[in-house]
Amino acid sequence: MIDFDFVAPTKIYFGRGKESRVGEILALERAQIVLIVYGSNRIRETGLLGEVESHLLEKGISYRELSGIRPNPVAEKVREGVALARKENVDYVLAIGGGSVIDTAKAIAAGFYYGGDPFDFNLKKAQVEKALPVGAILTLASAGSEGSNSCVIQDDALGIKQGFNSDLVRPRFAIENPELTFSCPTYQTFAGISDIIMHSLERYFDPGEGDELSDEWALDLIKDTIQAARCLLCSPSDYSARAKVMLNSTLSHNGLTGLGKQFFFVVHPLEHALSGYAPKITHGAGVALIWPAWAAVKRKENQAKLAKLGRRVFDIVGHNDEETSIIAIGSMRDFFISIGMPKTLNELGLSESDIDPLVNLATGNRTRVIGCYPQSLEAEDVMEIFSRLLKTKE
Repeated sequence: MIDFDFVAPTKIYFGRGKESRVGEILALERAQIVLIVYGSNRIRETGLLGEVESHLLEKGISYRELSGIRPNPVAEKVREGVALARKENVDYVLAIGGGSVIDTAKAIAAGFYYGGDPFDFNLKKAQVEKALPVGAILTLASAGSEGSNSCVIQDDALGIKQGFNSDLVRPRFAIENPELTFSCPTYQTFAGISDIIMHSLERYFDPGEGDELSDEWALDLIKDTIQAARCLLCSPSDYSARAKVMLNSTLSHNGLTGLGKQFFFVVHPLEHALSGYAPKITHGAGVALIWPAWAAVKRKENQAKLAKLGRRVFDIVGHNDEETSIIAIGSMRDFFISIGMPKTLNELGLSESDIDPLVNLATGNRTRVIGCYPQSLEAEDVMEIFSRLLKTKE
């Protein structure tokens, strides 16, 4: 286990009806003019947005709104939000939604004080030095952005989807009422679950020594989330299962399951290339598709950990690590398919002709390696991973 500094300052208000406290919370935060950021009109149709607006007005807090945030959020909306926030002299940003909305709120908060293009942070041309405070009301359990310092944005003009990290944009608070996820579309619910699992899977496969404690946390969270997902397949409004998924969303990406590790995500950059290339692809679906192919390509390097994953999460009893690791990859792939995630790139509208552009996008035209040794991916590895995802004859 390496030395580390750990901070998880986001205050979580968890449970039924906690959104009713948003005015009280923002008053304690001394907010005066709040920018509410959200996606579709679903939150107005459910009555949530109107309730939030009423609670703010009760506390004498005014608000402005930025709507229309799409999945795979775009830099164009961030720029629009920064301009609006400056014009209205906003002093707090409140996201109502899932990871795309929260990441947009974070990018606006960071861009507010920055003189250049806010996408510069994502391009690693600048670092965040000051940001507006951010809060979140979670309506989709998925990205864990409500408790993380990560912010992933896409620039459609550049065809680049990339993230930056800064504790200055980590939300000050997150309101998490599992009932708010009941109206979430089924596909988005399970794509979100795939992303939750992947955040801890990526951390688990860090090869560091002496990391048994965080490995155990990661495996427990993955298994708990899979069990909750299976329950939701039969009972979509099961409060307990929704609660587990929502809390696991936060804990899977706030750093806890990678504590003491110097981990490098490898599947996520491949998916960022995928949904950057084809923005209609849902991020959670993309990582669920890619992970089994990555695991197959890198099975020998990760054989012991794959076997442990199989035994702990899927109760696999194999004769040895090699056999168990192979079964574990198949079991995870079968689980993703069982919750409606794609089997092939072809299902997402892509074909063999798209492989070269995807590899070039993921590797900066084959000029960079993804991750870090021994988990690093060369362009040839990336080619093999994406090629494995093409439809083959049954």
